[in-house]
Amino acid sequence: MNWRLYRIQYNKVAFTFVYRNMIIYVEKRVRNLEETRSIIDMFSWGDVIEIDNYKNLFDKKTGWKILEKVMIIAAVNTALLEAPALYGYAGRGFFLKNSMNCVFDCKYCYLKWAFPSDIPIFFVNYYDIQEQILRKVDSLRKNGYEGDIWLYSSDYSDNLATNGMTRFLEYFIPCIEKLENVYMEVRTKSSNIQDLLQFDIPKNTEIAFSLNPQEIINQYESKTSSLDDRLEAVNALLQKWWKVGLRFLPLLEVPDYKTLYTDFIAYVLDRIDMQKVFSIFIGGLMYTAKDYQTLLKRQPYLDILYTLQKWNDGFYRESPEVRAWFYDMFSKRLLQKQCYVCLDSESENIIASVQR
Repeated sequence: MNWRLYRIQYNKVAFTFVYRNMIIYVEKRVRNLEETRSIIDMFSWGDVIEIDNYKNLFDKKTGWKILEKVMIIAAVNTALLEAPALYGYAGRGFFLKNSMNCVFDCKYCYLKWAFPSDIPIFFVNYYDIQEQILRKVDSLRKNGYEGDIWLYSSDYSDNLATNGMTRFLEYFIPCIEKLENVYMEVRTKSSNIQDLLQFDIPKNTEIAFSLNPQEIINQYESKTSSLDDRLEAVNALLQKWWKVGLRFLPLLEVPDYKTLYTDFIAYVLDRIDMQKVFSIFIGGLMYTAKDYQTLLKRQPYLDILYTLQKWNDGFYRESPEVRAWFYDMFSKRLLQKQCYVCLDSESENIIASVQR
């Protein structure tokens, strides 16, 4: 039996991947790209199999476990997908799809079973993706849009966690820096910032750390960096004057959540200078009806799913009372910073009704 061990370590955090008979499927159209060769060289003992189109493999329900024995290297034809209203910043927003399936294993994540296969796939036609970005920006400007444009990376995977392999940030931060009023958010649960410290400080890129109490991380955010390591990474980037965001989401209605999150925010405030933080987003747990039913079927014993109800907007969410407590607590504790509420059009009315 041929088992292989692969280890990546950054900034005191180590990821150890164990593979059995590692197979790397590579689309023929990207086989000779430098980006492809770089990844293959890191897995020089693996078997490389050329394929015509990744969809022929990825769109089949294979049942392979994430990162155990298979990965796909391919090209993406459409890398930009428009983000819904209230997802993030004001202006036009787009999800940047440069990879799919995450190296982490958060129990509540919508990515679980979001795709037919859980094989990790990395799109390496970086220059094509950059051209798509440039064309989208040019099209918006020619049609009279002069506002901010945000690119949300890491919504289909964690780009910071895998950057040691993909070199995604080395390609895309310089690209975004050349554009006016175009910004990129890299959301992460990783503390692998060593590569970032080698950059000239970018003006248009924000590294946004998702934060939750360590008890939540232990129970629901498997394989992610610890809270202390994330906070240490936050401080390291703030000291270098990076744009750093904090993402308090998803906020979970676990037993004794009021005490847990009150202690948690006090812990964070004691360790982070909020005046230096670029932005803060908060938000409760939520799913589309389809995603909720899929997760419920696959994980019938996941307790936090049963704290949700279907609301008028069609999403499954926590109750207005729970959301109101979270929003009110964070807004009061973070008076010096505006908290943006993610994907909850009812948030202002909820808070107002509670305050009355």
